[in-house]
Amino acid sequence: MYGLVRTAERGWDDVGTLISLGATVVLVLALLAVDSRSGEPLLPLRVFAHRERVGGFLGLMLLAAVLTAFLFYEVQYLNVVLGFGPLERGLAILPFGLGILLTVQVFTKYLSGIPLKIRGVLGLVVVLAAVLWLTRLDAGSSYAADVLPPIVALGVGIGLAIVPVNMTILSTTRPEDAGVTAGILQAALTVGGTIGLAVLLIPFTSGNGRPGDTISSLFWWATGIAAAAVLIASGFWFTSGSVEPATDQEK
Repeated sequence: MYGLVRTAERGWDDVGTLISLGATVVLVLALLAVDSRSGEPLLPLRVFAHRERVGGFLGLMLLAAVLTAFLFYEVQYLNVVLGFGPLERGLAILPFGLGILLTVQVFTKYLSGIPLKIRGVLGLVVVLAAVLWLTRLDAGSSYAADVLPPIVALGVGIGLAIVPVNMTILSTTRPEDAGVTAGILQAALTVGGTIGLAVLLIPFTSGNGRPGDTISSLFWWATGIAAAAVLIASGFWFTSGSVEPATDQEK
């Protein structure tokens, strides 16, 4: 995280940036090397031996990256560009949460006949469309016409995607690995969100650093992340090749 944030401040050719990112690679490799020799590994590789589960983890991380960055940087835009106060900003973001709530609590029951993985990809596609819509924002945008519709759509997409992605991960897990899988799932949300904040700080602070001028670039980057989530989830979920036998739940 430090390396990515430093990149936004000093660029990719900064020595401190390169050292930080290089140390990340070394430490990850060290973790895997030590963990593989442990009797009770923190990240047992068997948990990542199922294509659908891996697709769920990666899709969840990318989704969290988009969602966390949206919540942080969109609020900055509402504050600096549209001049909303704290209460106004909270109320302005509320429709996003209502979109998630209504989708999960009301609309999901009408979609129960659609397979989980298809619903999950459909949700990710809606997220992609909503983030692409937000690329239209600039210093002259208005809340009612340019912010409200896409954030409601984003809430609907998150509501459609989050439950199927979680269920796909957990339903493909052996009972003895349920605890560690749930832990990795929660870590994926946290790590994905943190990485999203750090990575999208780069376009947000680019150029003159004014949110009204950089917000569109930020959401173009977020669109790329959302598109990667769609492609990765689809690729892992709808192709064969799992190296782990199916669990009783899958059968």
